[in-house]
Amino acid sequence: MRTNRNSIRVIECHGTPREMGRQYGEQARAAIQHNAEYFLAAWNSKRAEVKKTGGAIRSLLARHVPEILDELEGISQSSKVDLNRLLLMNQVDTMGAMWGNCTPLAVARTDQGPLAAKNNDGGWKKKMFVTHASGAALYVVRRCRPDHGIPFMQVTYAGWLSGMDAMNAEGLGNTHGSVGSIYDKSGPRVDIRLWTYRLMQRCRTTREFAGGLMAGSLTGKGFSITAVDRAGRTVVIEAAVPLIQARAWNEPFVYSTNHYNLPALQQSDMRTPPAKVVSLRRYGYLQWIDAVRRPKRLADVKQILSSHEPWAPCRHGGAHHSETEWSMIALSQKNKVLVTDGPPCCAAYQEFSLA
Repeated sequence: MRTNRNSIRVIECHGTPREMGRQYGEQARAAIQHNAEYFLAAWNSKRAEVKKTGGAIRSLLARHVPEILDELEGISQSSKVDLNRLLLMNQVDTMGAMWGNCTPLAVARTDQGPLAAKNNDGGWKKKMFVTHASGAALYVVRRCRPDHGIPFMQVTYAGWLSGMDAMNAEGLGNTHGSVGSIYDKSGPRVDIRLWTYRLMQRCRTTREFAGGLMAGSLTGKGFSITAVDRAGRTVVIEAAVPLIQARAWNEPFVYSTNHYNLPALQQSDMRTPPAKVVSLRRYGYLQWIDAVRRPKRLADVKQILSSHEPWAPCRHGGAHHSETEWSMIALSQKNKVLVTDGPPCCAAYQEFSLA
C-alpha cells in the first residue's frame, strides 16, 4: 500500500453505508488486513475474548449508530477481515501506550481561506511494539459521498471509520492529537472516533460540531481536536472522554499538543512525566509562534509544520520521543486537502479535491 514515498492511496466510496463499506474494504483490503494485525497484536491469541467483546460492541452500535455498524459489516465482507476484529479496531482503544504525539492546529484566515492542519506522529522505536514485519500502520485518503449526509474526505488508518482528520463539503474541517483520559469510560458508550465520523456527515459549523460532541456519551482514548469552518470560526475541543470542554472560540490561530490546557482538565491526561514535558515544550513553541509570527498564509502553516526549531512539530525521534509520519492541511473554502507521505520537511504536499 505504501511501498514508496509519495504513493498515497485514495479510496473512493459512495452510496449507502454498506455499499461504502464494501468499496472501502475492496479497495484497501491489503492495508486493512495489515492494520488488523498491527493494532490487534495483543489480541491475536484471545479468540474467545475477541468474539465476546465484538458481540457486545455490535449490540451497542446497533442501538446507537446502526448506519456505522452497516458500514463496518461492509468493510468486513470485502476486506476478508473478521468483523469482531474490525469492531475492536474502531471501538476499543487498541493503541497500547500513549505514544501518539500529533500536533493539530487551525487558522481562521489565510491567503487560501480558513484551514485546519496537523502533523501525524508515531512513536519513536515503535517497531518494538508491533509484530508485523513492516512495523508501521498504513493510512489512506478516503473520499466519500454518502446517499444521505454531507460528502467528506478523511485521512485515516485503513480500516478506521474515524471522523477526525477530516473535512466535509460544507467546509468544516478538524484535526486531532492523542492525549488520553484518566476517567472511567466503561458502560454503553460509543467511541469518539466513530461519533465524529457521524458528526462530519451532519455538521456544517464548528458550533454544531462541538455541540454534537458534547451531546454524546462517549468513550475512547481521549483527544484534543482543533476545528474550523468555512466562515473561519475556530475552536479547540479538549475531549477527556467522557468529559468534553471547548476553548479558544474564534481565535485567529488555535493549536494543541498532547495535554489538556483547560484548568478543570489539566491533570486528566495519561502522559508519562517525560512525555508531558515534551508536549508542554511543543505547546510553548506554538505559543511563541502565536506571539511573534502568527501564520497568515498557507506558506506560513507549511513552514510551521516542517520546522525543526527546538520543540517544533516536525520531529525525527531523539528527545522528541516521536517521528512525524505524515502531514495534512484541509482548506475549508477550497474543498481541498493537502497530504504528505512522510515528514513535510522532505515530502511534498499532494493535493486531493473533494469537489
